Amino acid sequence: MAKKTKKPRLIERTVQDLALKYMEQYYKIKHNQRNIFANIEERTKKKYGMKRADGLLAYKLNAKKAYVISMEAKSHKTLPALKPYRVDKLWIRDSIWKGFLISLGSGSLFVAWRWVGAGYIRMLIPFGVWALASFIHAFLFRNSHKYQEMEVIHQVFQYPGNEKWLSLSEDAFDMIDAKKRHNLFKICEARGIGVLMVDPNKNVNLISKPDVTRKFFGDFLSFYHNEGDIRKALKMNPPKEKVAPKKKKKKTTKKK
Repeated sequence: MAKKTKKPRLIERTVQDLALKYMEQYYKIKHNQRNIFANIEERTKKKYGMKRADGLLAYKLNAKKAYVISMEAKSHKTLPALKPYRVDKLWIRDSIWKGFLISLGSGSLFVAWRWVGAGYIRMLIPFGVWALASFIHAFLFRNSHKYQEMEVIHQVFQYPGNEKWLSLSEDAFDMIDAKKRHNLFKICEARGIGVLMVDPNKNVNLISKPDVTRKFFGDFLSFYHNEGDIRKALKMNPPKEKVAPKKKKKKTTKKK
């Protein structure tokens, strides 16, 4: 019997191309759009770090606003980017905010207001409830996938868009252990990132859909270097150019 020859591993560019073509058809059907801008490797503007999105799609909502979809692609060469870690800043900030909401809902402020006693004790009650609730939330949710991240997830969030996707090659995914696979899917789900998987036969499979991020003022195209060309391709109004204020000439007084 002839030995089965293993298919070569997919390179990142192949994953990019296949995923972008899939997404273009996906949005044409899902959002009933005919004119969709789709391109590989679009950079953000200089003031936003010149970060390179592996794929960018956009379509026109109206003359001034576009719907933007960004994508990050990964192959077997970028496996170290799949190691999870906790985002302490997000974890602490969320715990403080949830603790504040709990302290309001518990009625501690009302108790402090109705307390007949020393003023400083009345003030300590709501702050004490707030601190305790924040601590309990931080302890209970310290391992939540919502507060975990991977380098690849961090990269996805560098490319602003209404929807964000992560495209993986199946051969790269099979090379990581089961725990990392589980963490990857859970973190993507918790952070609202859609996942596509490209198999060795170059078929693209939808694993999970992304959440939608709304932008009420302007759109996410304003973050990208080729904003003007993309708006032109979508037959939209050109971006407003900021006019630098004219410098006032200093009046020179002639010496007598």
